Amino acid sequence: MRITVTVACLACATSLQAGAGLLAARPLVARHDAAVMMGRKFENNKLKMAKTALAYAKKASYVGKQVVIAVKSGGDDPASNLQLAAAMREANALNVPKDVVERNVKKAMDPTTAAAKELTYEAYGVGGVGMIINVLSDNNNRATADVNMIVKKAGCTIASSGSVQFNFARKGRLTLNKAIDEEELLELAIEGGCEGDVEVEEPDPDGRGDGDEVKAVVITEATELGVVQAALQEADFECSGQLINVPLTTIEVSEEDGEVNYAAIDKLEELDDVTNVEHNMA
Repeated sequence: MRITVTVACLACATSLQAGAGLLAARPLVARHDAAVMMGRKFENNKLKMAKTALAYAKKASYVGKQVVIAVKSGGDDPASNLQLAAAMREANALNVPKDVVERNVKKAMDPTTAAAKELTYEAYGVGGVGMIINVLSDNNNRATADVNMIVKKAGCTIASSGSVQFNFARKGRLTLNKAIDEEELLELAIEGGCEGDVEVEEPDPDGRGDGDEVKAVVITEATELGVVQAALQEADFECSGQLINVPLTTIEVSEEDGEVNYAAIDKLEELDDVTNVEHNMA
C-alpha cells in the first residue's frame, strides 16, 4: 500500500513538475507577446499624440493669423469689427484658447507686424496626382521657397496656376461642435435664405484634420457658405467654415506612388504657413 502511494505520489510529482515546466514556459511567450503589443501601442500613441499636437498648433496658428488680418483691417474692437468677431467665433468653435486670440490682437496692433495673405500653390505628385497647397503666410518669399523645396525633394512637380485647380469643384465646408441631421440642416438652411444644396457628412480626422470637437460636417455651395454658417450660428451651432476644393474625379495610384505622395503631403503640412493640402488620389 505504501509502495502504491509512493509511486502514485511520485507520478503526481512528476506530472506536477512537467505541468509546472509547461506553465513556466508559457508566461515567457506571453510576456514577450505583451511586450511587443505594448511597444506597438506605445509607438501608435506617440504617433497619435504627435498628430494631435500638430493639428492643435495648426489651428492656433491659423486662428492667430486670421485675428491679425481682421485687426489690421478693422481695429481691435469686435463690437465694430465684424471680421474680428467672426475670427473669435471661429476660435471658439475650434477650441482655441482666448489667450491665443488676445495675444494676436496685441501683436496686430504693432505697426511692424505684417498681415498674412492667402496663397495657393499647385503641384503634380507622382502618378499624375493633382495637389492644391493652401497657404496663409505673412512672408510670401519664405512660403514659396519652403513649398518649392519640399515639392522638388519629394520628386513631385510645381504646376502652373490653374492647371490643377480645374479638376476640383469649389465648395463650402463647415465643422460643427454638435451633431445635426439632414432634415434639421435643410430646415435651417431654407430659413436662412439658402437656395443651393446642403448635406451632412462624417468628420474626417485623417484627410481634413478634424479634431475630437467636430461632431458633424456640413457641405454647401461655395457662394452660400456664409449664409449657412450664419443660420447655424443663429440656431446655437458653434461652427467653423472654410472654402475647400473637392476633386471631380479621383486617380488610382500604386501603393509605392501613394506612399511618396503622402510623404510629400505630410512634409508640406508640417510647415507653419501651410493650412492644408488637398489632392485627388482615390
